[in-house]
Amino acid sequence: MNNSASVSYILSSEVLLTGTCNQKCGHCSVVNNDSPLLSLKDLNQKLKKLSDNGASEVALISGEFPQDYPHIQIALSEYGFTSFYDYLREACLVALSNNMIPVLRVGYLDSSMLSTLENTGAVIKIDVVSSNQTGSGECFECARRRTPRAGRKAIETVHEHRIPYSLGFITGIGESESERLETIEQLGLFCGADPYLQDVRIAFFQPEPNCLLKHRPPLGFESVKRTVIALRKAFPVHHISIPPFLFNRYPELIEHGLNDLGSVPIFTGATAHSDFFMPSYENMKSRLSKINSHLYERSPLTTPAAINRPEIAETLAVVNQKIEKRNRAPISLIDNDYCFVCGLRNPISLKIPTKTSINGNTCTFSWTPGPHFQSYAGVLHGGILSTLLDEAMGYAIMGENLCRLIVTAEMKVKFLRPAPIGIPITVAATVSGQKRNHIFARGSVISQDGTVLAEAEGHFVELINKDLSTAPTENNTKENIVGCSHC
Repeated sequence: MNNSASVSYILSSEVLLTGTCNQKCGHCSVVNNDSPLLSLKDLNQKLKKLSDNGASEVALISGEFPQDYPHIQIALSEYGFTSFYDYLREACLVALSNNMIPVLRVGYLDSSMLSTLENTGAVIKIDVVSSNQTGSGECFECARRRTPRAGRKAIETVHEHRIPYSLGFITGIGESESERLETIEQLGLFCGADPYLQDVRIAFFQPEPNCLLKHRPPLGFESVKRTVIALRKAFPVHHISIPPFLFNRYPELIEHGLNDLGSVPIFTGATAHSDFFMPSYENMKSRLSKINSHLYERSPLTTPAAINRPEIAETLAVVNQKIEKRNRAPISLIDNDYCFVCGLRNPISLKIPTKTSINGNTCTFSWTPGPHFQSYAGVLHGGILSTLLDEAMGYAIMGENLCRLIVTAEMKVKFLRPAPIGIPITVAATVSGQKRNHIFARGSVISQDGTVLAEAEGHFVELINKDLSTAPTENNTKENIVGCSHC
């Protein structure tokens, strides 16, 4: 596992159940005590989409003891739950039913709470600290139960209930380096051989505008490097991970024991660090290739005690099948809702609802271009027209159930007339033919009066089916996979 040429990651996702929390940790940027509680109906809709897109796990996130607040108590009653932990239990089961491993980031849990969560397939994320930090202006001045002793107790309690857990070391919040390294050594002796411990990570502090420690600078490379070295020594057989945004800065940490990027929420972004760009598989692979390292996707579970739980058998079989086939694929096509044309998470996307504009093997949508998409004054840029045609033809090929993952091999566009700015245009495309995994389509851009402004013919290559059940064919080699991919 400790191979400097190989780095693993989990294709993950995150869902915020509620930001309400009865603590106020100085490093946290998630707490919002007016935050509502997500209904299980809405949760199921979110999880179904994340599962359909391919997520292996979902981190279900909340504040600690949110039920201390009246509006959460009212919501629990409306949803039919007697406690927040009954709600969490059902949330985990909803994740399992959607073929994802549920990971709980909900603070420290006592024994009665963990009893409710047994046999739900859950993994608990436990973050530990190296010093008390309870003085004036310190990280836990306004928080309770955030001490090294409380962290150790949380580990003991999770172990007693035989629930798998992931261990995170909160770093850079004001502890001294000697305190940090000593805590890592002590916890390595304490739980390094625990069969329920899945992986170890640096829960790295990064100042955010709305956290109490926003003026504290993050740790520099040398401090992070010494932390990684200490973790590798204390946990010699475990995955050692750092946040993806930190890896982008310091890929050299692989030389010092880093072998994992942990749970990378490619589909949703990171709840705690929403301002940071979340790298995709291709981003991370490219970064690693520069230092001659290999990236591969791994299962969320790593030990027999976690893997052999009967309640997760069906879910884990589906998850492992997805992972195996993605690792075999020559290119990673992942829809993280960031597409320039249709992506709702992309703040500068055109937000055209292409996924709901499909009828059989045709795709038709209308759009009104604004002045920031022009070339000459009042004329829509031809590159935007080409993009719209490419998108429409791609979705016509994928069909209403979006069952195909394709890339554009070749596209020819004829610009017949200028497309005016500020006036609606219609883009329509249909499939025109297929030869094995090579699919052909035609598209047109039409003005309000029916004038054809541009026409296109496209040649697309099907890489794999959306359910990943089809391996690449002999005509679909890595050399053939070029051009634009369609989300």
